[in-house]
Amino acid sequence: MICYAWRDRLDGEDRAAAEQLVTEAAAYDADAGFAVLDTRDVRAVAAAGTRVWHLPIKARKDLRGGADAPMVLVAYLRLTVDEDGQGTVGYTVHPGYRSRGVTTQLVEELGLEVSVPGGWQGTGATALRCWAFGSHPAAQRLTRRFGIAAVARLWTLLRHLTGPFAMPLDDDPLPAGYELSEPLDLADPGVAARIEALAGQAALTSAQADRFAEDVADRHGSALIATHDGKDAGFAWFDPAVLPHAEWSAGWVRALMVDPAARGAGLGAALLTRALHAVAAGGAQVALLRVDPDNRAAVRMCRLRSFEQDEAHACYQLGEWDDPPVFARP
Repeated sequence: MICYAWRDRLDGEDRAAAEQLVTEAAAYDADAGFAVLDTRDVRAVAAAGTRVWHLPIKARKDLRGGADAPMVLVAYLRLTVDEDGQGTVGYTVHPGYRSRGVTTQLVEELGLEVSVPGGWQGTGATALRCWAFGSHPAAQRLTRRFGIAAVARLWTLLRHLTGPFAMPLDDDPLPAGYELSEPLDLADPGVAARIEALAGQAALTSAQADRFAEDVADRHGSALIATHDGKDAGFAWFDPAVLPHAEWSAGWVRALMVDPAARGAGLGAALLTRALHAVAAGGAQVALLRVDPDNRAAVRMCRLRSFEQDEAHACYQLGEWDDPPVFARP
């Protein structure tokens, strides 16, 4: 039913078709919060220390068996492999070809063996990871069927800021001796440097620290920074831009970090509630943030401030990795 061939780059008609597919799939999945690819993924090529593989999957149009039916792109997979053979998978199926057996057949034909010479499918990948966002039922069925374990989970939490479901939003008091800045533009290099310095004290893994540095490098959003005796002690990074989420307009709280020496006094809650006021002032009806469900203190803090679970996400893995999973960007 399907045909495919690994490529180290896509050009011409294949690249155009893949770009169109990921664009249409991303638009279709936007409200549901499912994992998406974009055109930059399709255009990616190998760089220092990283190999990139593209797998365009084709089938007869409308999955008709006749030889006269044209071949069309029905799914696309991108694989990046680092120097240690750790492969990160991005995958999407065209909305018109979902729930029709395309992915099941692909996994059955490719197999899941990574501990073989040359790695998975000869790509050099001796371990694989893939994030599935939004509790996609097809992802859950597939991983159960093939026994693929989830190694990390992530929740998106939602809080109503306006409307009939909104609870009163009171500012938690700042702990004694702490001061809080006005919202600061992350485009200011000095502000970004302060945020990065605080993140460096937050006991992140090297992979998490690298991802955070990449995110901050985009210099998008605003930050509230708390100080104590003239030293930075914590921050809340939020995005005042309003985006659609389901039937609401939404603003994101991107990150909330507190210096270990300042934890336990309520500084995180004070930063969070003030960030929520800033998001509401930007016109958002709901606020979103992502949290590790194993971080019980963070989950409890959010629950007590009227957040509810909106989406659940999972990272699936085959083989062994050196680092714990890095939570993907919103």
